[in-house]
Amino acid sequence: MAGNADPTVHKTPPRNSTLSADSEAGLKSTPLAVGSAAVSEHISTVGVEVNDVRPWIARDVQNFEKCKADTMLQELLARCTGSSQNLSGSQKSKLLETALNAVLPICNVGAVAQEIKGHLTNFCDIEREPLTYAPFVKAANCALRELSKVNVDGIPAFKVDDKTNVLLHVNDPKPIYQDHQDKQSERKPDVVVVSHQTALGMKAHQTQESQVLTETACKSPKDNFQWTDVRSTLELKRPRKFLTHPPSVYKTDYVVPSPSAQYMEYRKDANGPAKPTGSTPATGSAQTPHEASNELRPLSQSSRGVKRKRDEDRTEEKEPIKPHPIVQNGLYVAEMFAAHIARQHVISFIVNNDYIYIWFCDRETTIQGAAINFVQDLPRWLVLLLIMQRMGYEQWGLNRVFEPEPGFLGKVMIEDAQIDLELDVKSKERVTHFGIRGRATTVFPVKSEALSGLQRDPCFLNESPELVAKLYWPEETRQSEPDILKEVYKIAQTDPDVRGHVPELVWFHKFKETSTSKIRVALGLKDAERAEQGSRVLYIIVFRKLIPITTLSGEEFIAAWWQVVKCHRALWKGGVLHRDVSPSNLMVYRLRGQYIGVLNDYDLSSFKRDGPRGLERTGTVPFMAVNLLSPAAIAGKVEHVYAHDAESLIWVLTWVCLRYEKGILLSTNRPLEEWLKADAYQCSKDKAHFWSAKMGDMCPSGSHKTSWKLVKKCFDGIHSIYLPSGYRKLTDESAFQLLLEGPMLEHESRRRTYS
Repeated sequence: MAGNADPTVHKTPPRNSTLSADSEAGLKSTPLAVGSAAVSEHISTVGVEVNDVRPWIARDVQNFEKCKADTMLQELLARCTGSSQNLSGSQKSKLLETALNAVLPICNVGAVAQEIKGHLTNFCDIEREPLTYAPFVKAANCALRELSKVNVDGIPAFKVDDKTNVLLHVNDPKPIYQDHQDKQSERKPDVVVVSHQTALGMKAHQTQESQVLTETACKSPKDNFQWTDVRSTLELKRPRKFLTHPPSVYKTDYVVPSPSAQYMEYRKDANGPAKPTGSTPATGSAQTPHEASNELRPLSQSSRGVKRKRDEDRTEEKEPIKPHPIVQNGLYVAEMFAAHIARQHVISFIVNNDYIYIWFCDRETTIQGAAINFVQDLPRWLVLLLIMQRMGYEQWGLNRVFEPEPGFLGKVMIEDAQIDLELDVKSKERVTHFGIRGRATTVFPVKSEALSGLQRDPCFLNESPELVAKLYWPEETRQSEPDILKEVYKIAQTDPDVRGHVPELVWFHKFKETSTSKIRVALGLKDAERAEQGSRVLYIIVFRKLIPITTLSGEEFIAAWWQVVKCHRALWKGGVLHRDVSPSNLMVYRLRGQYIGVLNDYDLSSFKRDGPRGLERTGTVPFMAVNLLSPAAIAGKVEHVYAHDAESLIWVLTWVCLRYEKGILLSTNRPLEEWLKADAYQCSKDKAHFWSAKMGDMCPSGSHKTSWKLVKKCFDGIHSIYLPSGYRKLTDESAFQLLLEGPMLEHESRRRTYS
């Protein structure tokens, strides 16, 4: 949970989405799930090319849920009313019908209708994708201007002087930058949705608002937009040369797309980049400027927050492979999530030929709305634009508690708990999430007058006055981390191996209203009775600050690591199964001149009496036991036993000894780097090869040389449980003695002999 932690990157296979409630009850362990959580929380150490993060974003978006176009429009319209939960299905259907009839005159009558049709005709006639941006934006903004006069019962009226009203703006080829710890992303979305105020920019006093709508927005901006100001993005693709012109008269009936175009699918060509389905590729189609723009690069102090000079230092960089538009959209969604604290969802769009697809993305999954042909079905496109025009910050997905408006940095008040929080979101110590699905953990320093005065339990020994806040989205069906810690603290009262070696929870709050189940029930994707299965909800937990164990070396590191080993063993015996051992979950604090080891992060833990719950992975691939990386284990058919976590503790020990020098991650030539990008199967092969062939050639860093004999002794034990006949099952106590206690006793004996 700290910025100095090494990456814990995994490339997980898809989880078994066909599991029923009955089959889940028979699982021996929680199967691995797709997602970007592990790579995202340590983006600074992934690498300089965005290709390193694309695979995880691809896994976030490839297994999307599907929803009918009108069902999506109905729900988004209902959300504009502010009372979507109180509207019945028939009321939502009536609301859409009313909205379609309200916008129909704009499609058919008068000069505005002809102007919109003219822009759409130009869009249809242009073959090169970049040249289609301007007519598309002109058509949309012309419609938005006219929609400002439309009133629909229940939908908020347009506010004429409100600078937060939105418009579409061409962005490509202008890059949008964002800092992710000490790396910086650079992306070039084709078209963005921004406020009038953002579009006017620094020259608001010189530019008339009508000029922005008709001229300025059709060109790339002079100044770079910021992700905090971008409400949404539109990724445009034009694989088809010829598109049918607008009809002479529009009706409100849904124009049904061809079966191949109803939804965009993510399919990879074995010999090339993935392509959108339902499209006829144009011969010699043009490459768009943004195809080489999706890179992460180191962030220097001199380049923070300012315009960058890029072209002269790009000669040695590799040209990234063109990503699939669904993945491209996913990268933009991840940027919009990262730009805001506790953002609840992102709504984005992909335009493929003359079809527009609505994407609703939250921490559970992505949902794709069926295609709307905005040329042939203009009324539905205008209803979508009406929704975009009338949605407030909350409907766009911003969390009003933490960010009443974009860029808010003031004090936060959790009103129902009467707790004040001063979040240091700009801190260099902030650990941010880059991704879409998963827990999306964000950690940053926090101050609170109310929390500082709380009485402390004497079993906590950490004397640090500093606090950190952890915002994350756990699965609702899992035991909550506060519930797990409550049991942990009971064990700590009587067990000295646990007391002082677990994190101190100061305060927590569950935001029940943020459940991701609500949208799925509303769209008919989930039955209300099983809505919580797989759904996520926002938590905030405040802890006393800890230090990454990776900052230690030599005997200080070994002593703290051994304290964590004993704490983990005691908790397992007490019925608390951690099941996610990784370097980032081993921490320390100072007490009377010594470092004390802490076993941290219990959000994937469980009680032995309850068995596995939820669908999320329980483990981080580079540190998981090889026996848990088999196809059977990935499917949840292998029981997660103590020996597996014991093996994980050895992998962490090995990892730190090879990759850290005097508490700092090696900048180059880091051993085991390939494990960060390997899938479960490949990583299991790499690990087996490591201990059978490579280990003898490995050299630990200078500050960890004294620990290497302990590592080798631990691997003697691992050798003895992976037999040609299969995995050797051990009792928990036998596993502890063979893999950990025996090697440590020998290490201590050797140290005393030579000291």
